[in-house]
Amino acid sequence: MPGRRHAATTTGGCPEGRRPAEVPVQQAPILTREVSLYLDAVRFLAAMTVFLGHMSRHSFTGGFLWPLLGFGAEAVTIFFVISGFVIGYATDRREASASSYIVARAARIYSVALPALVLTFLLDAIGRSLRPDLYAGWWEPGPGGQPWQFVSSLLFLNELWFSQLRLGSNVPYWSLCFEVWYYVIFGIAVFAPARWRLPGIAAVLVLVGPLIAAMFPLWLLGLGTYRFCARRELGRVAGTLLYLGSLAGWVAYEIWSRRYGRPLTLIPPSMGRPELALDYVVAGLFAMHLVGVRAIPGLLGPVLNRLARPIRWSAGATFAIYLFHLPVAQFLATLVPWPPDFWATRLFIIGGTLAIVLALAEVTERRKEVWRRGFSALLRQGQRAIRPG
Repeated sequence: MPGRRHAATTTGGCPEGRRPAEVPVQQAPILTREVSLYLDAVRFLAAMTVFLGHMSRHSFTGGFLWPLLGFGAEAVTIFFVISGFVIGYATDRREASASSYIVARAARIYSVALPALVLTFLLDAIGRSLRPDLYAGWWEPGPGGQPWQFVSSLLFLNELWFSQLRLGSNVPYWSLCFEVWYYVIFGIAVFAPARWRLPGIAAVLVLVGPLIAAMFPLWLLGLGTYRFCARRELGRVAGTLLYLGSLAGWVAYEIWSRRYGRPLTLIPPSMGRPELALDYVVAGLFAMHLVGVRAIPGLLGPVLNRLARPIRWSAGATFAIYLFHLPVAQFLATLVPWPPDFWATRLFIIGGTLAIVLALAEVTERRKEVWRRGFSALLRQGQRAIRPG
């Protein structure tokens, strides 16, 4: 629905937040067309996994699609790894200055986050007036009330130090409050003067607390995977073994978990993320998978290239699907006159939610360039305002 990294190409501190021109030139493209299409397809499938898992709620569809409910956490882990991988590529190839990095990240996040906030507050307010029973427990009174919830969400402060401030029915928004801080940490690591990097990173980690810090290695694993691919060229045999072996490992783990329960339960409940050990397993397997994908473009290319247009189009709505679907579905549930286990209810909520979310994507996520121009103008105004003379 909705994260980046430690740069191996980073050199010493540079004036005005710029890196020197002598960045190593890659001998071969890392994010090839095939790899890019594959990442887009996986991102879309992960977003749909979260979407369909939430549609399995009894209040929505009577528990229909319940087997998908347990895969939402794994989908978010995959998002984190992909995020680190893609940001590593972007800062190597396009975002060579602090200003370009800030503008790109702000446009990407706020083009969907701000509409998601407005949508959640609006639909939840109407929905609670119609069916308050369906919203019981979602909105909890707290210091500052709803205005503070909005401001906190806008600044991504909801998850600092186990606060877990709930944003109404928009449960998936939590992951944004992790990923944005990974952007901040990575931006400091890459663009800050050398003497400020370690103190800056340490200060942010202390600010965000142990849970966000504990999940940061998942994001860094995506970055590390990108760096590995930039320096090593695996053969087709090794790539195929990693590609298929990671899939086999994941399937074996899921079969074991379904039969005997999750074998990794070492995380104390106080951390607020009992799936954390599972996150590391999934992230490791997916990182291996990406290395394999990078090494076998010829095997995957024909299928991916044939489906390029629908893959690109679907990926253009991934963030919107992730961040918009639950408030929309929760609202639609207030309008349904039939019981949740009726097929008419299921078609109305699942189909209606997907149609609305895809329509919203056309005016939000697919308009990132408009947001980019707006943030660029704001940044230029800010630079002129603080420039001496």
